[in-house]
Amino acid sequence: MRNRIFIAAGFFILALVATMIGLFAFRITAPEAQKVRDALQEEFDSINDPRFIFGNNLTLTLIMFIPLIGIFWGCFILFNTGSIIAILSVAEGMPPILTFLVLILNPVFWLEFAVYAAAMSQSFVWLLQIFRKRSGKEAARTCIVITICAFTLLLAAVVEWILINSIGG
Repeated sequence: MRNRIFIAAGFFILALVATMIGLFAFRITAPEAQKVRDALQEEFDSINDPRFIFGNNLTLTLIMFIPLIGIFWGCFILFNTGSIIAILSVAEGMPPILTFLVLILNPVFWLEFAVYAAAMSQSFVWLLQIFRKRSGKEAARTCIVITICAFTLLLAAVVEWILINSIGG
């Protein structure tokens, strides 16, 4: 059990690193960032529903549970998340790192990143068990972790929806 906690902590750090790499990966001018933000605005307007937020995050997370593939998928998704944070920050005239630090204060950040770390770490552990020819027991554990993650994402989606609506969308 202790090893799993350390593995999950390692994947939490990996999730942060992947997001930070995305945050600094591209240089974009304010006018370019504003064009991207404007193009994404319709998408953002359509996601103001906790069912959509939950469904989107759950779909992305379920892929993260696939042994090996899930780790790469999770890093890719988190890299893209960092890139979008950077683009939206530049469009608003904010330094991307400042926006990221503010997001860390949000409880949704901690809930979602904990879920992503759990999913990627379970992907890793399941892969190890496949090589050890003990994947059957790990499949059952994976189902338990998926259930916990789904409930956590549901809570995160409701909190995110409340926060979005409390600041005016």
